[in-house]
Amino acid sequence: MTGTIETFEHIIIGGGSAGCVLAGRLGGDAGRRILVLEAGGNGDDMLINVPFGVAKIWNLPKYNWSYQSEPEPHLDNRSLYHPRGKVLGGSAAINMMAYVRGNVGDYDRWAQMGLTDWSYEKVLPYFKKTEQHTNGASDYRGGAGPMKTRFMQTRDPIIDKWLEAGQSSGIGVTPDFNGAQQEGVSRAQLNIGNGKRHHSANTLLRPALKTGNVKLVTGALVHKLIFDGMRVTGVEYSSGGVVQTARSDRDVILSAGSYNTPQILMRSGVGPASHLADLGIEVVRGHGGVGGNLQDHPTINMEYTLHGPSEFQDNLRFDRLALNMLRAHFFGTGPAAESVAFGLGFTKSRPDLEIPDVQLFFRRFSAQARPWFPLIRGKGPSALGFGACHLRPESRGTVRLSAADPLAPPRILNNFLSTEGDRQVLRHSVKMMRNIAAQPAFDGIRGGELMPGDDVQTDDEIDAYIRQFTATVFHPIGTCRMGVDEDSVVDPQLKFRGLDNLRVIDASIFPDIVGGNTNACTMMVAEKGADYILAS
Repeated sequence: MTGTIETFEHIIIGGGSAGCVLAGRLGGDAGRRILVLEAGGNGDDMLINVPFGVAKIWNLPKYNWSYQSEPEPHLDNRSLYHPRGKVLGGSAAINMMAYVRGNVGDYDRWAQMGLTDWSYEKVLPYFKKTEQHTNGASDYRGGAGPMKTRFMQTRDPIIDKWLEAGQSSGIGVTPDFNGAQQEGVSRAQLNIGNGKRHHSANTLLRPALKTGNVKLVTGALVHKLIFDGMRVTGVEYSSGGVVQTARSDRDVILSAGSYNTPQILMRSGVGPASHLADLGIEVVRGHGGVGGNLQDHPTINMEYTLHGPSEFQDNLRFDRLALNMLRAHFFGTGPAAESVAFGLGFTKSRPDLEIPDVQLFFRRFSAQARPWFPLIRGKGPSALGFGACHLRPESRGTVRLSAADPLAPPRILNNFLSTEGDRQVLRHSVKMMRNIAAQPAFDGIRGGELMPGDDVQTDDEIDAYIRQFTATVFHPIGTCRMGVDEDSVVDPQLKFRGLDNLRVIDASIFPDIVGGNTNACTMMVAEKGADYILAS
């Protein structure tokens, strides 16, 4: 069955962090006629809106593409889990709500690549434009934006021990890793407002929908782009079993993320020509960079037995958990109004580095923690959890099609730890986490090492542990690289090279990876992209 054809000024493919910012700025603020196509649902779910619900929402297929990588050759051929939000808000609707901008040096490095309009000085106003920090505006923080951010508010005394351990270990403490100094440990910063998850779907898209300028179609699976020669004129998608066509007078904007954006391009005949030909897809624009340059943050975790009381474990008791979820839902207060994220930190694996290359994570619970109730279901283990990820890995991966079918998942190969430099950083990170855990601040509550355990000591043993347990922090970027060279996929104004009327505006355009969680940077890219569009 085929539906009617509608025409819009702009069509935005993807209702995630970037797409919702664009819809808010182009449709809400500028009053342009916009169509937003989102493959998932509208995300109106207490488990999404209440911060503590992330533990349950994380693995629900209803809200998650739940991709698996190809066997990773340097990780014992394991296939890694790659959750991606399949819901309005995208991955920001199912993530831990960490608000991290990366390092000043990341954006100045982009400028040194010839992307002079993407220096830290040039991008800082766009970070501030989105943000409404609870401490108010400053040289580094926004005070009037639509999305509320704040420091973690829990009073659990374990966080103070994390800060003490960071100081005594020599890493130091930073008052604001999104401000003047990234290096050091700190409380987590979160996009939470009034006890609810704040992301661009709630703060920018939903207000824009009320203007009548923006049409949102959820459950919309994009099949391919439509071309008139080398000009993109529209999109073919299915919704409710009906194949639809939408036309664009100005721009079609791909904001489907670092996996789905190149996937849609390749299904449309745009990408590596030999790969497309192998799948029987007619090549419209051969471009070897589409789906290349995949980067992500590989991470390794450790756990220690936690002795003594655990506020987190106590709140996992079924009756308390249910009460706290309702309290957060209706009043925006209580433990469930806080993210499970806890402590973060940034440090260097070598003293000669200019900026941190390791991000640290601290949690007050075991990865095996679970809801419990006396005599019905026992508690999970009580533990202190430490994690570290390599912020600037040398390894590069790819995204390719597994089939031309729109329902077929992409083929993702991270190629993690393909270089000795990458292996050295994670090896050092294990030793660094052990040093932090051994600090006097944790005396009296720190028990034995559960993961990897005292029998893992030599570099070879640590490397084996890393191969067996390395995962990703779910920060994929770079598969439609921005650059000034002809091999780049998009130009500095985010226009697709060699095709008219097409832009890519999401994390796939990052030329290389930033030093931290990528959601805030993705919204910055969308804010800046909206200005490029309005000025064109």
